[in-house]
Amino acid sequence: MNFKSYSEQLLQRLLKNQLFKDSFWSLAGNVIGRGLALLAGILVARFLGKDVFGEYGIIRNTILTIGVFSTFGLGYTATKYIADLKTSKPFLIRTFISYAIQITLIFSGLMAVGLFIFAALISEELLGVAHLTLPLRLLSILIIFNALTTTQVGILSGFGKFKAMAKINMSMGILTFIFSGILAYYFELEGALLALLLVQVLNFLFNFFLVKKSVKSFPKSLSKDKKFRKGIIQFSTPIALQEAVYSLTSWLGYLLLVNYASFGELGMYSAAMQWNAIVLFIPGILRNVILSHLSATASNDKRHGTILKQIIVVNLGATLVPFIGILLFSSWISSFYGQTFQGLDDVLTLAVFSTIAISVSNVFAQAYTSIGKNWQMLIFRMIRDILILGCFLILINLISVRPALIMIYSQLFTNFLFLIIISINYKMIRKWEINY
Repeated sequence: MNFKSYSEQLLQRLLKNQLFKDSFWSLAGNVIGRGLALLAGILVARFLGKDVFGEYGIIRNTILTIGVFSTFGLGYTATKYIADLKTSKPFLIRTFISYAIQITLIFSGLMAVGLFIFAALISEELLGVAHLTLPLRLLSILIIFNALTTTQVGILSGFGKFKAMAKINMSMGILTFIFSGILAYYFELEGALLALLLVQVLNFLFNFFLVKKSVKSFPKSLSKDKKFRKGIIQFSTPIALQEAVYSLTSWLGYLLLVNYASFGELGMYSAAMQWNAIVLFIPGILRNVILSHLSATASNDKRHGTILKQIIVVNLGATLVPFIGILLFSSWISSFYGQTFQGLDDVLTLAVFSTIAISVSNVFAQAYTSIGKNWQMLIFRMIRDILILGCFLILINLISVRPALIMIYSQLFTNFLFLIIISINYKMIRKWEINY
């Protein structure tokens, strides 16, 4: 068989593979969406300067930290439930969606009200800058829309609507670039924050109509089932706690940088983490695809293991390619941020190196969820996230390098250790389940 024939056969197999098709559309939509969001972030950083960009970063991450917990883990729970129910119990699809939206609204509403009430305390006592109180209060509504969007994405992933979501992500990327660039240029910090809100509201509306279209073929009858609702909450609780712990410790990391250094150092760290997120964007967008396929094969150990290995290889490749590119061009990338970001290339290089461990860890995190081992993953992630902060507090007094680098050193060590532990434990779990 010549190379051309082999290539054609391989292409045909890939085109028939649902995992490949779903992954392709998730990738296609997010290449444009995340790419334009990155360019928007660079524009915002350039227009604001590193000090104000640091304020922008702490506000944005405060909102997102609270917003992640406000979904109560229903993003991933929705993917698993919809993937299971659409073939086994389609009559429960609408009931699940109704409960998922209700729970999301309740938790996100409480979080939004809490932020509005305690904005002054957070701004003055924790951040040490009273003038951020008003922006925090005005953006508290963003928590609700962010939470609803996360749940919607989980629902749509369970339905396998990756192509349609790709189109929405492309649109959101274009709007993020336009709104962020224009509003940050003319209205500075307030404009950049307003752009976040506008894009999130539009994202919610686009997803709303897509979810509505997706459920048309399923039974319209809604049944109240307290046991079913209780099961959803029980499954979601450890996922919600995982996200809450991660978000809280990430936010505390930002807070430590402000207290041990300055908003300028936080701005430097935020800029590096933008590229960290870009390297992880393929593994990140594939998380719902991964969970959907691993959940569908959870009872078939051989197939489940094959998919797990395939995804690990894909994630590694998708991480290493952009990592090498950023490593080679770190100085050139840093120059786009302006004179106030001198020294960013060193921080950037280490930040993207840590993505290798994070990328593979994300696959195992979804694998744990697919077999219902959410509480075990919660324990592992709690230890990891607390250890990152502990390492920072120890190293800040031992080595004299910039605090942003110390935070990344802490993440680097802890993430690789975390990967080793969860991968070994997962193999032990599957082996025990097969034997017993």
